[in-house]
Amino acid sequence: MTNDVTTSQQPLISAVFEVAERATTSLTHLVPDLDRDRTEYALASLLLEEAWVAQK
Repeated sequence: MTNDVTTSQQPLISAVFEVAERATTSLTHLVPDLDRDRTEYALASLLLEEAWVAQK
């Protein structure tokens, strides 16, 4: 069952990481000292949490 949920959420997860990557690029232009990987992961985590809460 977990694989079914993961598979059905894959488009959302992909879209969130694409948005997080774009946002990270913009943010690191403004604040060059930001760690890109950590920033992207944090943004993606936040966006996914918000999306999943909104779906409930």
